[in-house]
Amino acid sequence: MSDASGDSPQDTYLYAVVPADAELPPSSEGVQGGAVRLVAHGRVAAVISETDPDEVLGTPADLLAHTQLLDALAAAEPVLPLAFGTIIPGADAVEAEVLEPNEEAYAAGLESVAGRTQFTVTVTFSRDDELRAIVEEVPAAAELQAAIAGTTEDETRPQRIQLGELMVRALEERQPEAAEPVIDRLEEVTSDLMIHDRRQPDDVVEAAVLVEYGQLEDFEQAVEDLAREHHPRLRFRLVGPQAPYDFVPEV
Repeated sequence: MSDASGDSPQDTYLYAVVPADAELPPSSEGVQGGAVRLVAHGRVAAVISETDPDEVLGTPADLLAHTQLLDALAAAEPVLPLAFGTIIPGADAVEAEVLEPNEEAYAAGLESVAGRTQFTVTVTFSRDDELRAIVEEVPAAAELQAAIAGTTEDETRPQRIQLGELMVRALEERQPEAAEPVIDRLEEVTSDLMIHDRRQPDDVVEAAVLVEYGQLEDFEQAVEDLAREHHPRLRFRLVGPQAPYDFVPEV
């Protein structure tokens, strides 16, 4: 397939699947500054733009354009985001290879997120406070802390390694007890919840949640209440509203 100039073929970049009657946000601009349009099949449509394979794709500016477009779409329409960097060779393949074989799954997925938006709730231990508490409550940690006090790293390297390993184990042991009331409360004010893998020892929980528009006030109040109840031990971070990145059906 050739581009409009007839010079070189263009790839087709896919952003999301939306209802067939969806409207694009005004002045929509995609990766590489490309014009965004819809390709429809039956009840669903793909949001696409053409890209130049001779130009660099995947820059921070492209990621920002991808995310901003998805979040703008999600503010007005049900949307199933596709992964950043999803490309197929030519717009003709969008309907035949993406939409037609997956129409039923996509339509069901859009129904499942209609009237809902995603937030991401990240909870971490207040690291310094929690480590001090471990030293106070765990005799072995207190002994190692005393052993390295006033020494150089080279002088007490084995003890420092032991203390670090002990601290990591202690944080991991404390995580389930700290996470449980947070998850329980979030489940009361959300439609769906997905727990992400922990990445750091002081991570308590990172949850992607799907919230009905009518639940937004209760949800935000619940997060505020949790942050107040668990201060200063836990720190809360709330991101959203977002496109429902974590609730796209597998097809």
